[in-house]
Amino acid sequence: PLLRKLPEFEILQEIWSARVPIVKLKFLGLVDVDLSCHNPQALQNTNLMRSYSLLSEKLRNLVLSVKCWAKAEGVVGAPLGHLSSYSLALMAIYFLQVEPEFAMPCLPTDYFSSHGANPEVDSYAWACAAPLTDLVAGFFRFYAADFRWGSEVVSVRVGKRATAGDPGFSSLPGRTGARLHVEDPFLPRNLNCVLSPESEQILKTKIQQADGIIRSGEVPRAFLQ
Repeated sequence: PLLRKLPEFEILQEIWSARVPIVKLKFLGLVDVDLSCHNPQALQNTNLMRSYSLLSEKLRNLVLSVKCWAKAEGVVGAPLGHLSSYSLALMAIYFLQVEPEFAMPCLPTDYFSSHGANPEVDSYAWACAAPLTDLVAGFFRFYAADFRWGSEVVSVRVGKRATAGDPGFSSLPGRTGARLHVEDPFLPRNLNCVLSPESEQILKTKIQQADGIIRSGEVPRAFLQ
């Protein structure tokens, strides 16, 4: 009722049957907002993402670029059997962590809670001289050619390349499946749980296509829309 009184917000959808009920909003006709209540775990994730975003504007722009690409290509959205935008953000961060050219630091997850971040996280710094175009191209190249699809785990908690068979992932659900594995940084949860096999193959193909277009010197159509 409070939201309905605010003209800045447009209520798009009310999803009460989800594990965490969500109200989907549009703010000022421009910004998509998901609103949930009594979900402190989301605050912990938000504090982690905020600290990563403060390391560099280039990280924020890479995440936004990947999300815009995924939305244009129709490969994002858990209700539709695709990865969530949060999972795509984790993939972008992981890429920057493990790619030697960028070597972004791994922020300890125990520094974060629903109440905020440990002040020690402020001691972490990251400088990146590469332009955003190199980061975007590198993201698609990594997941199209270098990433061990089906065994490697996207884990910003670890920040190093490892497979699902590593003892550090013993509590990761579905670790034995030849799937894209994206670890929740705080919960024993594999974020591929919303990804159907068909959608996973589409995502992989779209990434490979974008990589091929960029390698040829062209711009993927999704970025031109």
